[in-house]
Amino acid sequence: MSMGFHARTTGFASFSRRVARQRKSIPRQSSAFARSGAGARSRLGRENSGNNNVQREKKSSDLDSVIPIDLDTVSRMIKTVSLSMLLTMVGLVGQPIALTQQSSSSVNSLAQTIGNNFLSQRELVQIGGVPNMRLGFGIPAAEAILSNPNAGMARSASAALRRAVPVTNPKVGELQSDLERAQYLLRFPNRKPWSQMNTIAQQCLIKIEQDKSSIMQGVPSQKLPEAEVVVKGIVEALDGMQMSLAAQDSDRTATYLSRALKGTSDLEVLQCPNLPYVIPPAYAKLPKLQGRAALSIQFRGVTSPVDIIVDGYSAPLTGGNFLDNVKNGVYEGSKITIADKTTMFVRPMKSPDKGPLPLEVRLKDEFLPDYRQSLDVTNGDYPALPLSIYGALAMTHGQDETLNAPAEFFIYKFDRASMGGLGGLSFEEGQFSVFGYVMEDSHDTLEAVKDGAVIESIKILRGEDNLVLPASSQ
Repeated sequence: MSMGFHARTTGFASFSRRVARQRKSIPRQSSAFARSGAGARSRLGRENSGNNNVQREKKSSDLDSVIPIDLDTVSRMIKTVSLSMLLTMVGLVGQPIALTQQSSSSVNSLAQTIGNNFLSQRELVQIGGVPNMRLGFGIPAAEAILSNPNAGMARSASAALRRAVPVTNPKVGELQSDLERAQYLLRFPNRKPWSQMNTIAQQCLIKIEQDKSSIMQGVPSQKLPEAEVVVKGIVEALDGMQMSLAAQDSDRTATYLSRALKGTSDLEVLQCPNLPYVIPPAYAKLPKLQGRAALSIQFRGVTSPVDIIVDGYSAPLTGGNFLDNVKNGVYEGSKITIADKTTMFVRPMKSPDKGPLPLEVRLKDEFLPDYRQSLDVTNGDYPALPLSIYGALAMTHGQDETLNAPAEFFIYKFDRASMGGLGGLSFEEGQFSVFGYVMEDSHDTLEAVKDGAVIESIKILRGEDNLVLPASSQ
C-alpha cells in the first residue's frame, strides 16, 4: 500500500491517516515475522544443542509471561532505545539470536552472553521497568528469536553510496571489506578490540604499499593523477587511524576510518567510468547517467545550498532523467510541499514533455536494476539504495506503481526511531526508485527548508559528462 507518494491518486490529506493505519498493523506484522523465522529457530536449536547459554524452556505456562513485541510496549520498557536499535543490536550480522535473559538484565549483559559479534552500533542502555518479564514474539522466552535479516543494508547515505559502486577491481573490494570490518569492530561499546583494528589498518597499508599497481588497475589513463591523490589520501587516513588506535581514541579513529572508506569508494568510482551492464533495449532511447553526479539545490531564503549525490550505477534511467530535467530548468521556481513533516514533494512549475518512466530498483549485491517491479523486503529482497535513510531522493509514482512520474520527486526525511517498522525499515521500502541522497553535511540545511519553500536553482557540480542523452535530444 502506498503511503501517499502516488502523484495522481493519493492526496496529501490522506497521508497521515494511511501512516496511522499501517502503524496499527505492527503487532500483526510481528507475528508474521515470527512465523517467517520458524526455520531459523529450528536451525538455531540444532546448532546450539548442549550450549549452556541457550536453555530451552518446556513449560507451556511460559507463554503467559511473554510480551508480544510492538512499538508501544518496547518504548515503555526500554529507556531511550528504539525497537529498531534493539533489532540492529541482536541481529547485526544477520543471524538469529535466542533471548534467554530477563528484561531486567542489561542489554550489555545480554550481548556479552550471546557473544561480542552481536554488540550494538550505539551506546547500550538498560532494559527496565517490569521485573521478571521477557520479550518474545508470542513464543516461550527461551525460544524467542530476534532476527535482523537486513543487517547488511546500509543505514547512512555515505555507506549506501559506497556499497552501490560496482567493484571492478577485487583488490580495492578487499581493501574496502577489511576497513568495513574495522568499522564494525569499532562499534563495540565496551572493551574495543584495539589491537585487532590496528592489525587491519597495518594490513591495508601493506597491501597498498606492496601492490599499488594492482590497486590502481582499471583507472583510465586520463584519471590516473586523480587516482594517485585518492590513494595518497587513503594512506594518510590509515596512518592517522593507527595513531588514533594507539591512543585508543574512538572518535578520531572513526574520523580517519571514514576518510579511508570514502577513499576506497572514490577509487572504485574512478575504476568504473561506465555502466557494467547494458540497459534493456526497450529503454535505450531514454537519458541515462553512467556513474555519479554531484549537485546543489539552492532554496530561496535559505543561506546554504543542499548538496546531493545522484547515483547512476543503481538508477541510470532515473538519475539520467533527473539530470536532464535539471539541465532544462524544470525545477527552478518549484514549490516544496511537506507532508507529515517527513516527505518533501517537488512538483515542477512546468512539466516536461515526457512520458512516464519505468520503476527502477536495483537489488543489493546485483549489478543490473529491475524494471517495473518493486521489491518484497519481507522475503529478503533489499535495495542497493534504501529509502530508509534520511535524505533519500526518489521519484513519485506515475500512472501506476510500476511507473515513475517524469519530473515529480520527493526527499524523504526518514527517522528509524519514529518511522521504522520491524527491522527499522520504512513501510515503503523497495517500492520507489531511489536515485540518490542528500549528503550528511547538508542535513541541517535541509531541516531549515520549510513548507512552501521555492527552489531557486539546481546546479550540477560534477558528473554532467556522465549524462548520455538520446541522439534526437542532443
